[in-house]
Amino acid sequence: MSADHGTATLRILYILPYVPSPIRVRPYQFIRQLARAGHHVTVAALGEGSPADSAALVELRSLCEAVHIVPHPRRQAMGQALAALPTPIPLWAAWCRSPEMLRLLRSLAANGAFDVAHIEHLRAAQYADSLGDLPCVFDAVDCITELRSQLMTLPTASRASRLLSRQEWRKIRRYEPQVCGRFPQIVVTSRIDAEALTALGVDRPISVLPNGVDGDTFHPIPGTPCRWSLVFTGKMSYAPNRDAALYLLEEILPRLDALMPAGAAALTVCLAGSGPDQRLRQAAARWGDRVTVTGYVDDLQTYLASAQIAICPMRAGVGIQNKALEAMATGLPVVATPIVGRALESAVAAGAVRIAPDADSLARACADWLQTPDAARHAGAAGRACVENDFRWDSAGSALVKIYTAVFGRRSTAGMN
Repeated sequence: MSADHGTATLRILYILPYVPSPIRVRPYQFIRQLARAGHHVTVAALGEGSPADSAALVELRSLCEAVHIVPHPRRQAMGQALAALPTPIPLWAAWCRSPEMLRLLRSLAANGAFDVAHIEHLRAAQYADSLGDLPCVFDAVDCITELRSQLMTLPTASRASRLLSRQEWRKIRRYEPQVCGRFPQIVVTSRIDAEALTALGVDRPISVLPNGVDGDTFHPIPGTPCRWSLVFTGKMSYAPNRDAALYLLEEILPRLDALMPAGAAALTVCLAGSGPDQRLRQAAARWGDRVTVTGYVDDLQTYLASAQIAICPMRAGVGIQNKALEAMATGLPVVATPIVGRALESAVAAGAVRIAPDADSLARACADWLQTPDAARHAGAAGRACVENDFRWDSAGSALVKIYTAVFGRRSTAGMN
């Protein structure tokens, strides 16, 4: 049987340290694209047994040949991570260690049922040794050493958090290149991450496969009433997102207020995403009803469509920011820091994303678009066109299949020599 993209049907073992879902959008969308193209995917993932995992499994099982979820309770994972603190093992690797997963993968790989394996994230890279001679693609996603180096100096992080990040950085800067050396092919989301891995001494082939956007889920909704001047989305329990939200409320918004003309309507902000902590809620409460903190929401599209501008004031981050792609797909102009913009070069060139390096310039960029709505709408339309052209999941899926085929072909050729 032949699949789309002009390649033979592949049998893929997809290994993850978490259950793919619309929140874990990269593996979720890759698996959807692979299944739609006629390839046979078997998933092996660690699972916490959460309601979110259960909901995601319904569709996942409809897409895949088989889905194997290895129970990995949070308490067990946390105990393993704590035990690793005085050792050279990074916490993420220790967190995801599972003898049961190792046994499962050895059994699956030994039966010869797969053409290629796919391992996602540094957390799961330790499982490569259980696959025997099965060719394997490593989707590193981001350069974790680079992320940890940024977290060491995150302005809103506690002293203890910075010390932990420094300790982890020391471990990961050795661990990450060692792990990458086990794979014949590596995939990342951005050119910056590829360059960072190369700078660490990784000498394996690295391909850049940016994330896409589901244009059916995120799209403009004409006529939606505007509720907020600015929207910032993301999991607020994630340290870089929490820092960005506090930066917005404590440094950018006061400056933006001062730039708006006298008599203008009061600016409003929506922070949409799960896990806001007490400090963030307190910072929002100082602004009264001008700032909305949603907590978890089922449908980010609604919140994006109800705003004038999306702001991404990230002071730490690697890879490509899905929050920016989703805002662009919804037709919003985006104001962002250079960390966000470096993976969105085509969008910056198209005028859909404005890059500003500090609180003053971020505030000025927002003020300009808030006071020139026609220009903002034009930028939003340019952003939508950009994601349709450059950030499509079907294109990323096609490229991934070509990578699988090349890796499988290299193994087959080597076997004949």
